[in-house]
Amino acid sequence: MTVAVGVVFSPGGKVYSFDPGGLELAWNETVVCQTSRGQELGRVVQAKHELADEPAAPLKKVVRRATDVDRETLEANREEAKRAMRVFRQLVRDQGVELKPVAAELVFDGSRIVFSYEAEHRPDASRLQSVLRERLHRRVELRSVGPRECARLCGDVGLCGNGQCSRRYPTHEQPITLRMAKDQDLPMSSGRITGLCGRLRCCLAFEHPLYKSFRDRAPRVGRRVTTPHGEGVVTGYKVLEDACTVELEEGAPGLDVSIDECRETA
Repeated sequence: MTVAVGVVFSPGGKVYSFDPGGLELAWNETVVCQTSRGQELGRVVQAKHELADEPAAPLKKVVRRATDVDRETLEANREEAKRAMRVFRQLVRDQGVELKPVAAELVFDGSRIVFSYEAEHRPDASRLQSVLRERLHRRVELRSVGPRECARLCGDVGLCGNGQCSRRYPTHEQPITLRMAKDQDLPMSSGRITGLCGRLRCCLAFEHPLYKSFRDRAPRVGRRVTTPHGEGVVTGYKVLEDACTVELEEGAPGLDVSIDECRETA
């Protein structure tokens, strides 16, 4: 079996598998990895584990643990990316290109700078790219992003008041659907289930496995069940407590009982 560690290169970004190269790496360690874009600095989000399926090609390797010099390089790159972003915005205004500048990233080894933008239609940005290359004296890549990726790159605090899920947790692979909201008994009003990007909230996908597991095991509301406290009827759920609310006698207050202690009667 192939042994790998999972690494992300930006908050909420995709998790990539790398060969640890003999290093004993723990969660949250900062590492330098060899990628298709050159060397990049990332964070370990999955400690050493065996992959369920063999990869089609050999994994790229973790080069080393990040040093203080690497962290200083990262900060310097971020400052230069901010200056490049100002140039990008100014050139977009001057040339009248119909796109919305989103973010700029100078890759760790300084080989290129990547600009992300959002646009309703595919703009002709060839001249813009050429001028940016001349002004910045670097290789330039322009990348179109959708609303969800735009929110991940720009946003900070979600509608719930906490940090955005798309920036706090690694990107989920499965599509986000209305079925996830229904399984969690959420109101279908757009203001409750859509995020700052105007798409269904990422937290629906992150929390859905817990709710699905609960519903697969719990008796349905209205069913009679046997509990250690006697027989009753299920009147509600306490998903986070892994419990059902059971009414033992008609009109009596409901009692919270673990679903493992509830057995449906015939």
